[in-house]
Amino acid sequence: MYGWTGKILEISLNDKSYQEKNLSKSYYLKYLGGRGLGVRLFLEQADPEVQTLAAENPVIFAAGPLTGTVIPSSGRLAVISKSPQTGTIFDSNAGGFWGAELKKAGYDGVVIQGELDQLSRLEIDSDGVRFIEATELKNNKAGLTWDYLNKTIPEYRHIYIGPAGENLVRFSSITVGKSRNFGRGGLGSILGSKNIKAISIKGDKEVRIYNQEQALKIRDKAADWLEENPVTSNSMNRYGTSILLNLINEAGVLPTRNFQETQFASADKISGESLESKTVSSKSSCYNCPIICSRKLKTSDGQDKSSPEYESLGLLGANLGIDDLDKVNELNHLCNQLGLDTISTSSVIAAYIEMAEKSLIDADISFGDGKKIEDLINMIGSREGIGNELAEGAKEFAISKGHPELAMQVKGLDLPAFDPRGMKGQALGYMTSNRGACHIRANMMNLEIFADQEKIDRYSEEGKAALLIEQQDFNAILDSLIVCKFTMLALAAGFYQEMLESVTGENFDGKFFEIGSRIWNLERMINVKAGFNRGDDYLPERFSSQGGSGPSKDSLVDQDKLLDEYYDLRGWSRSGRPGEKIIANLNLREIAHKIELDIQ
Repeated sequence: MYGWTGKILEISLNDKSYQEKNLSKSYYLKYLGGRGLGVRLFLEQADPEVQTLAAENPVIFAAGPLTGTVIPSSGRLAVISKSPQTGTIFDSNAGGFWGAELKKAGYDGVVIQGELDQLSRLEIDSDGVRFIEATELKNNKAGLTWDYLNKTIPEYRHIYIGPAGENLVRFSSITVGKSRNFGRGGLGSILGSKNIKAISIKGDKEVRIYNQEQALKIRDKAADWLEENPVTSNSMNRYGTSILLNLINEAGVLPTRNFQETQFASADKISGESLESKTVSSKSSCYNCPIICSRKLKTSDGQDKSSPEYESLGLLGANLGIDDLDKVNELNHLCNQLGLDTISTSSVIAAYIEMAEKSLIDADISFGDGKKIEDLINMIGSREGIGNELAEGAKEFAISKGHPELAMQVKGLDLPAFDPRGMKGQALGYMTSNRGACHIRANMMNLEIFADQEKIDRYSEEGKAALLIEQQDFNAILDSLIVCKFTMLALAAGFYQEMLESVTGENFDGKFFEIGSRIWNLERMINVKAGFNRGDDYLPERFSSQGGSGPSKDSLVDQDKLLDEYYDLRGWSRSGRPGEKIIANLNLREIAHKIELDIQ
């Protein structure tokens, strides 16, 4: 095969064994790689009802057919498991170089099951897999772990967890390289439960390409388009995603004080424009990526600190009522060092503060109190004091206090920094995302905020289901190729098929876009088997009963209207179960039988 290696590496931690396994071409033609392949492999390893922190719950790292090739922005890697935060099938993807190195090591994926009896790290190379005791790294923050690994085995690429992952915080992250992260879903706690501190990999093979000449032409054409686009060539390099903050605030969709408001009066103080003077370009990119979107903070103490992206600025800033940019930068760095998802960290603390301000709990803290918020973050990472309760996540914490309505989440995953009252398509995206509230499963911002409002009314529910489904299915393909989604700003959808065919030599005419629908429906089937239904597809009541601020002050979300149209177009029942016809059309009947799914 070309593009794919045709092999995965299976690692059993219980007896410290490993083996290579060949995969048939049908796996790749149906699911491509990355997210799609990982979700399919999950079903080979575990039952959808497996307990999330059990040894039997596998963690899977998967590359795509474009990973490690000449195609621009193709350095991303997916990690797949059942999430400790949501209980859903879950994948997260990140940039860097680990994915390309995995392909160079000769594998499309690594599947890890079981658990070790002490904290360890793994080394993978042409000599096999080594299991190395790593108790000296216990509770090391990200920076210390990176320094140790980079000094000890500098020729390898590394992924690792921080103290939060070791302490099984339900929204702990996995760091990739020096500063990239698998942020969402708490998959860092999966590694922590298996006593894995780090996984390092080194490859020495070439990724085979079917038509090198054609692939190089496509690379050059893509590079030209990325260079001609003002966002991918200038704005992303100059500001990163932080440039969005003022724009989103003006649109009236910036979450403020636990989504009680949708505009922040001090937004300009924490905006991308204000941040620019405090940052410099990192001058480094992910594997083979011309965009170079990452920036780092200028520091006086010599520490290397990543500049916060939009989500972290908005949620550690406006959503916590903090307008001190230096404090937001500190909180972002602290989360990165502990290994905490900034979105979920903000969410659980915002719920805690709202309860405190409304005297629903006995706590002395208010929005904007940066020092106390910093203390809470440290307590979450170590699971000390109230941090032990907050480490369970906003949903579980709010339920435990008798106020589930104050957790801004869907399926346990906290809402990103786009308030759904001013973006009805994004609202439906949060509701129906298979991994919980997520904006990158189908980011409707370009259509609802930046497109012609006379053509697409962002406050209307009408027609949003069809637009969203198209985005969801296409994003499932991108997550499986895998390429960076920033490339969507400059490249047309059909161009990705050309990329795939030049690398693999396979013809995907009439089948390319179907793959996204297959992956989406397979994920839904797994979740349904795990017990999810329509009742799990709702936003908190706040978004249907309380208006926002500014342009969104009178806007409410009609959730049932959105769901009914969506389910009908998906070919699902009104309870949210994929129907027999769509399962058959997508060639998923055998899997439905395997997991004993009741087909309606």
